[in-house]
Order: sequence, then structure tokens, then C-alpha cells
Amino acid sequence: MIKTLYREWIGRFIFRKLNIGIGAALLIVFLLLGLVIYNNFYSILEKKEHELLTFRTEKIKIQLIDIMERFKYDSMSIYQNSNMQTSVYELFLPENTPSHLEDRKAVTEQNYLKNVMTHMLSRNPYISAVMMYRLQDERLFVESQQQKYRVNPSYPYKPFFESFPKSYQHPYFGSADQLLAPADRMLYIVNPIYNPTSIHPDQVYGYHLVTLNTRTITNEFDSQSSDYRLIIKQKDNVLLDSRPDEPSAWDESDDLISRLSIDKYQIEIIGISYKSNLQSKLSDIAVRVLIILGLSWLVCIVIIHIIQRFIVGRFNQMSKHFKKVQRNPFTQLMPVNGEDEISDLMLRFNRMTQELQNHISQVYIAEIRKRNAEFIALKTQIHPHFLYNTLESLRMQAVISEQPSLAEKLYHLGRLYRWMLQPTDDLISVQEELAHTNYYLELLMLGKSNRIELRVISELNLENCFMLKFTLQPVIENAIQHGMLEQYDDPVITVTIKKESDLLMIEMHNNGKNISAEEHSRLQQLLETANTFPEQHLGLKNIHERIKHYYGNEYGLSLPEHQSEAMPFRLIMIFPYKR
Repeated sequence: MIKTLYREWIGRFIFRKLNIGIGAALLIVFLLLGLVIYNNFYSILEKKEHELLTFRTEKIKIQLIDIMERFKYDSMSIYQNSNMQTSVYELFLPENTPSHLEDRKAVTEQNYLKNVMTHMLSRNPYISAVMMYRLQDERLFVESQQQKYRVNPSYPYKPFFESFPKSYQHPYFGSADQLLAPADRMLYIVNPIYNPTSIHPDQVYGYHLVTLNTRTITNEFDSQSSDYRLIIKQKDNVLLDSRPDEPSAWDESDDLISRLSIDKYQIEIIGISYKSNLQSKLSDIAVRVLIILGLSWLVCIVIIHIIQRFIVGRFNQMSKHFKKVQRNPFTQLMPVNGEDEISDLMLRFNRMTQELQNHISQVYIAEIRKRNAEFIALKTQIHPHFLYNTLESLRMQAVISEQPSLAEKLYHLGRLYRWMLQPTDDLISVQEELAHTNYYLELLMLGKSNRIELRVISELNLENCFMLKFTLQPVIENAIQHGMLEQYDDPVITVTIKKESDLLMIEMHNNGKNISAEEHSRLQQLLETANTFPEQHLGLKNIHERIKHYYGNEYGLSLPEHQSEAMPFRLIMIFPYKR
């Protein structure tokens, strides 16, 4: 099925093959171009994404350093006197802690610390709350931005603060979920409060703590919180992970990673950008590139088709003219337009046609007259030797006149008549029969541009295979006439000679007009019916009867089984293999 469609729609048309070849080549080129563009876009986007990731990570680092510096400043302010008032740290000393009877002192203390923590919040806008915890009476003071957070009654503050070291080295970092109400994931920075005037400066009386809302830090890093991941670590302790549900082995993946550290506080900031998100961003660009390249490919195909259609139109014009010349060599010359290669081909064909017409006028007509004279001589039973000598003289005259083609045809004609008229045995070799059939075919094709090829396929030694004389040429003539071979391009008659058991099988078929099922049945019935000589296919019937009369009824002509649809004509001649 596929081969049939290919042969019908593509195989016979070189420009369709060229169209398919060019289209496939352009498709491969555009696909490679799209792949190169995609890879270049991906490399550029990956580079820009890494630069953006580094910038965001550096931004978080600068922000944390700024928060730490402001926190350190606030921690130092605890130990300074301002406006001749009591220093904050003094309120955390045991001797200054108000008792449960000193309500007025407690209220004054509360208001004072509230003002102090409010100033801390104003100086450090990144923090969400300030907390101060006094160990003496386990009292907690809290102040938040816009009063958003308050003390969480269910949170164990005492064990929480007692877990911190009791020595002042550097601020301590950590994270908690329910440190304040409402519950939020928070980072905190805490410093102990001590008495700088004491002989025991490392004794802790309370803690100063600030909180950082992790959501705020994450939004600073990525407002969408979908394409990136932020991890803040202190040593091996993870303080913040914007996407805690993701795999923890992030350092083993091939995603984009930016790592920065604050060595002073042993903090590491890790920014991660997922390549899957990067590829999803690139998918829109890839689709647009594919659409543009696909449209470009279609435009190229249309342009090539238009150009080739114009060229094919001119070739079709030439082909139609060739067929006219084939039917009538004296057809008017082909009109020539332009000065390109096709126009030059048309011009040269016109010149060849003119030369052919002159040659036919000078040689072919004379040859026809000579053949008519020879036929008349045969009809009047002129002695064969006179005919042979005349043909030989004409051939020599053609040789002298430097007309080798005409001389060759005269030679073939002489050989053919000598072979037909000489009284020899009825049995001759297949090789000899084929040779004289070729002579006949050469003479038949004289002056015709669409020459018929006789193709012989055999593995046998045809010199040792025999058949009845003058049985192949009429079959060839019948194939040319009824198959209308001269009306088809590149006509071929194929003769396949093989041995099957004790039989010599000569099968013939051509690429001319197909035979219908009705014609096949009618011809089969004609061969099988004895003593019938119809108006059509009389030559085939005569040969069939000759073979049967000479060898027996099991030999002769045979037609292979025919299908329901039309198919090329095939004929089998059956002879005994041994002489």
C-alpha cells in the first residue's frame, strides 16, 4: 500500500522528492537552530538567575548585619544613663526589684521600660518585638511593632530563658514557633543583662531579646516565596528554612546555590533557586521560539513550492510538446521564453526537432520507399538473393554516405529477411530468436523518440534452449500494439526465461496499458477454444496452435490467474526444456 502510494504520488516526480528532501533538511536545520537558541537562552537565564540569587542573598546578609549592629547598640544603651535617669540594667538588680507591695514603683518601672523598648523598635524597624526578662521575679516585659504581639500565657518562658548561657560572649541566635501570641515562626537574638559595676561582671540578672518574623525575612528574599528557598544556619543549627518540606540534602542537587557567611557570628546564609522553576520560566520562551521557527519553516516550504511549481510548469510544457513530437515529428516548434537554463534546453530541443524533421524528410521517407519496393519485390516473388544483394548495396551506399544508423538498420533488415526466408529447421535456439526479435524491434523503433526496451532476465544458457522459429516476434508485436507501449514513458517489455521441472517457461510482461478482468477472461477462453480464429489476437492464437501441433496439447501459451482489478498484461510460453 505504502509503496503503491509512493510510486503513484512521489516516485515518478523528481521535484516532489526534492520538495520532501528540502523540507526535511530545513526541518532538521530549524530544529537544531531551535535547540541552540533554547540552550543559549537557558545559559543566559541561568547566569542572570544566579546573579539575582546572589544579590538577594547578599541583601539578606546586609540586613542581618545591620540588625545585629543595631541590636548591639541597643544592648549597650541598657548600661548608659540618659537625662539623669536610672540605667535600664539597674532595674534588673535584685535590690531594685519592686515588691508586690510597691505597686506605684512597679507601674513607673513598667512605663519606663515601655518607653525604652519603643525607642528600640523605632531604631531597628526590622525587628517585630522587644522582650526583657528579669530573673529575680521572673517578670517579662514585651513591646511589639503596632502592638501586634503579646505575651503567650502558655509558653514556658522560665525554662526558655534559663536555657541560655550565663556568660556574656556574643549574642545568641535561635528560632521558636510560639514565643509570642499570635503564634508565628520567629528568629530571636538575645543578650544577657549583667551589672558592669559588680565585682562579678559575669553574673546574669536578666535577658534582652528581640524577635524577627521569619515571614518578613522570607518576603525580603522572595516576595512570592515559590521559586526560591532561603536557609539561615548557625553552625549546624537551622534557624530558618523558607521551605522546610523540601529535601534536606539541598547541597547534593544541581540547583543554583548562593552561600554567604557572617563569620563574626558564625552564621551561614544559603539561597537556592530551583532549576525546575527556571525551566518553567523558559517554557514560554521555548514555545514562542518553536512557533516562530515553525512559521518560518512553513513560509520557506511555501516559497520553495511556488518556485518549484513555476519550474515544473515549464517542464510540463516541455513534456507535452515531447509527446506531440513523439506522435508527430513534424509538430510546430515549442515557444521559448526567457534566457535561463530551461529556455536553453527548449531551444536546443527545437533545433534537434528541426534536424530530426530534415533527417526524416531526407532519409526516413527514402527508407520507407525502399521498404515498399522490397515488399513489392517479395510479393512478386523476386529471388531472395537479389533482395539480399540490393539491401547490402544500399547498406554500403549508406556507409559511403556516412550514414551509419541507416547502414545498421539496413543490415538488420537484411539479416531479418534472410532469417525469415531461409529454409531451416523449425527449432532454433532461444538466443537466436531473441537476436532476430531485437532486429525487428530496432526496425520498428526507427525514427521514434520513445524507444521500447526489450529486457531479458535469465540464468540459463540460452544457446542450449530451443523453441519454435518465429514465435517470439509476433508476441512482442502484439504487446506493443494492444499494450499501447508507445504512449507510455520509458516502455519496457520484460522477458523472463527459466526452467521449471522439464519445462522451459518464457514469461513476458510490459509496463503499458493494464488488461481488465473481462479482457483477460475473453483471451483465456480464446486460447482454450479449438478451431477459433478471431479478428483480434489472431497472431497469439496462431502461435498457440503451432506450439500445440508441434509439441502436444500440454504446451503453448498460458495466462496467469487474474485478480478482480486491472493489472499489467502477462503471458507465458511453455516449451519442453529438452530438444
